Amino acid sequence: MPIDLKLSLIAVFFQVALTFYAAISTALARLRAIKEHDIRLADVALNSRAYPDAALKHGNNLSNQFEFPVLLYVAVVLALVLEASSMPFALACLGYVVTRLHHRIVHVTANDVRHRFVVFLVGIILLALAWAFLLLGIFNVL
Repeated sequence: MPIDLKLSLIAVFFQVALTFYAAISTALARLRAIKEHDIRLADVALNSRAYPDAALKHGNNLSNQFEFPVLLYVAVVLALVLEASSMPFALACLGYVVTRLHHRIVHVTANDVRHRFVVFLVGIILLALAWAFLLLGIFNVL
């Protein structure tokens, strides 16, 4: 397997690990909120608005880990199946996942929306570049 494809798969596994980490930290934040803020399960059975901000940030970030990252997964699977990977594709995939980690850190800590948006935008640009490099790889341009 070429190194660029291995790097792309590393990006996928890192994103999957980040998603599992987000799920675990969300569960812990919610359990802590239930215990410390005397939240009843009935209060959060249909929506999470009753959780305090800290738990909401974790939950919102967990949801984010299932949105645009699906495009990373599809791109890497296509690159694998169509043998269309390249080093620019792999680096864009890795860069995208680094921005997802950075986005998560900003999201669950200070939650500076401007900073978070810039990181999100950089990530989307990297993901779009990955798709452009994939397209070029499919047509053997790279």
